[in-house]
Amino acid sequence: MNEQRNEPLYSEWVLPSWTSFIPVLAVYPTLWITFLPINPVIGVWAGIGLTFAVIAFMVTKSARIVVSGANLQVGNAQIDRKFISSVEVIEPEAAFAARGRDLDPGAWIHFQGSVNSLVRVNLNDPDDPTPYWLFSTRNPAELKDCLGF
Repeated sequence: MNEQRNEPLYSEWVLPSWTSFIPVLAVYPTLWITFLPINPVIGVWAGIGLTFAVIAFMVTKSARIVVSGANLQVGNAQIDRKFISSVEVIEPEAAFAARGRDLDPGAWIHFQGSVNSLVRVNLNDPDDPTPYWLFSTRNPAELKDCLGF
């Protein structure tokens, strides 16, 4: 019974879009030009190494969303599903306001800049002052259905 409660019902890895990696390609020539007067070989290897390090950082820091029978996990944060009172899909047209002027300072957030759709998970935990979670997802309607709202 406990295994069924922890088995994933929904899983998503919110990776950056491929266009997010284009500016990272400027790291290589920047380091090469910087080290050119000193040692061009160091510039080549430093550029290659730092470019791959930045790409690896972007991928590893992308949130993984997992819904099980008992929990909702976004990145490293996890909450028991019994504390979820409602789920709202924030359409891309309203996402700018939801991230800015409409954002509660006590909310827990996790945004992926290249993903426009958001989900707002309202909480009712009396021991937690966090009013809601707001995070990016590519499948907001599917996530809302999976959470039962």
